[in-house]
Amino acid sequence: MPSESAMSAQAARPSRSVRSPAISRSGGADFGDLDQATARPGELILGLDPGSLHTGYGLIRCVGETTTLAASGRISPAAELPLPDRLVIIHRALLDLIGQARPSACAVEDVFTWKNPRSALKLAQARGAAVLAVALSGVPIFEYPPTLVKNAVTGNGRAEKSQVAFMVGHIFNLAPEELSPDASDALAAALCHAGQRRLTGLSGSASAAARNRGGSWRKLSPKDLAALGYQVEKST
Repeated sequence: MPSESAMSAQAARPSRSVRSPAISRSGGADFGDLDQATARPGELILGLDPGSLHTGYGLIRCVGETTTLAASGRISPAAELPLPDRLVIIHRALLDLIGQARPSACAVEDVFTWKNPRSALKLAQARGAAVLAVALSGVPIFEYPPTLVKNAVTGNGRAEKSQVAFMVGHIFNLAPEELSPDASDALAAALCHAGQRRLTGLSGSASAAARNRGGSWRKLSPKDLAALGYQVEKST
C-alpha cells in the first residue's frame, strides 16, 4: 500500500506541459512557461535527481493537504561535451530554475554506494554542482536516504525504479511518456519531503533535528526516525 504522503497527494495536470529546458553551450537555460506554471498560490518544493548527463527536476505545489504538479523535466547537456562543461551547464541551469520558481525547500536523495567507482565519481561531481546551485540560492536542502524516498511514494523502501515511476505518474495522472525517469525520481524526492512535513509539521521535533544537523535526514537518530513512522534497518 502507498504511504500516507502518496495517498494524500491529489492528482492534477499542470495547466500547460512543461518540457525540458532549452540549454545553450554557455549554460543559460530557457524554462519557457515556468513562471506561469509556478504563479499559483502555495508552497513550492523542488526535487532533484542529479546526473552528469541528465539532471531531473520536479516542482510540486503544496496547499494544505493537497499536492499538485507545478513543473518537471530534466537538464541534459550535450553528451559530447567534457565533464567540466556539463557541470557548468547543470549549475547555471539550476540557478536559472531556482531564480524563476523560488522554491521554499529542495529535496534530494542522499549519496549511496555505486559498484563502478568512475560512475560514482561523475555522479558525485554532478550532485555537487547541483547542490551548490541550491545553496547559493539560499534554499534549504533536505537529504533523504533512497529507502525513505521509495517508501514515501510506494510504501516499499526497496521498490524498483519502475514502481516509483509508476506511482509518481499515478499520483499526478501522467502517462509514462510524459515523465522521464530523471524527472520521476526528482518528483519522488519532493513528495517524500512534502510527506515528512505533513507528518511532523514545521515545528516538529524531527524537522527541527534535521535542520539542526544540517538538513540531512541521514543524520537523524533512530528515535527521530521512529517518530516519523519508519523502522530502522540494521545493515548485515
